[in-house]
Amino acid sequence: MISLTPLIRHLAPKPAWFAHNWFRQVAGAAEFAQVRPEVLPLPACWIIRAADQVRHAGERAENVTLVFDTVIAVQNARNHKPGDTDDLLLQYRHAVKTLLLGWEIASNVRPIAFAGGRMLEYTDGDMYWADRYQFDALITNYLPDPGAFDQIINAGELL
Repeated sequence: MISLTPLIRHLAPKPAWFAHNWFRQVAGAAEFAQVRPEVLPLPACWIIRAADQVRHAGERAENVTLVFDTVIAVQNARNHKPGDTDDLLLQYRHAVKTLLLGWEIASNVRPIAFAGGRMLEYTDGDMYWADRYQFDALITNYLPDPGAFDQIINAGELL
C-alpha cells in the first residue's frame, strides 16, 4: 500500500502564484466523510483513494497503479455573475493540476498523471468537483514467505 499523506502535505501550502484564497482545508477521505456542508469552510480540497490496480512483476514484486480523486469544493453564491463560479472552480482545478502533474510522490513512483474529472454535487450554496489522477509504482517491499511448517508447539509447554 502507498500512503496519500504526502499528497495532502504537497497541496496544503498556498502557491505564491495563486491569486485567490487557498483551501481552508486540505485533508483525506476520513475528513471528507465528516463534511457538514452548512458549516464547511470553503474553499476546501480532499484527497480520496479511488482504486488500486495490480499487475504481478515477479517474486515479491507488483506494478501498482494507484488512482485517487482530488475533490474540490467552492462556494456557489447567488450574487456571482454568470460564469463566475465555474471560472473560480477552473482556477482551483488548474492550480491543483499544476502542483500534481508530473510530481513524483516518492523515489520508486512514476510521475502523477491527470485522468479526467466530474461533477459530484451542485447546489445553491456550493459546488463539489472531483478530478481523477493516477500514478504507477513498483512495490518490492513484501516479506518473503515464512518457512515450511515443521512442528506443533503445545501452548501449555511454553509456561
